[in-house]
Amino acid sequence: MSKPYSVNITRVKCNATNDYTGQDDLYGAIGQIRFNIGTFPAGGDYAMDINQVVPVGERILTIMERDVTGDDIIGYIDLSEVMDANRHVNVSGADANYEFWIYVTSVGD
Repeated sequence: MSKPYSVNITRVKCNATNDYTGQDDLYGAIGQIRFNIGTFPAGGDYAMDINQVVPVGERILTIMERDVTGDDIIGYIDLSEVMDANRHVNVSGADANYEFWIYVTSVGD
């Protein structure tokens, strides 16, 4: 059975922000791994090239927003749902709405 080996975020579009400052500072979390995604104003649409290895046993990418009052969870992406293909995912929560274009590379057992 295949499992996620790495994820490549190729594009991010911000439809609505969570932060009262007008832009969100996003990061991703996969298990104990944290990595920056970027700062996004509402309406921002950016090509990206963020590659992250998925730790063994993990399959969920959590999209988080940094805040001075505590970080907010924007949403989750199941990395094992579709692998080895381009994928467009909508993530929304905490009043924010984002679209992510990702490619998850799989590896066999």
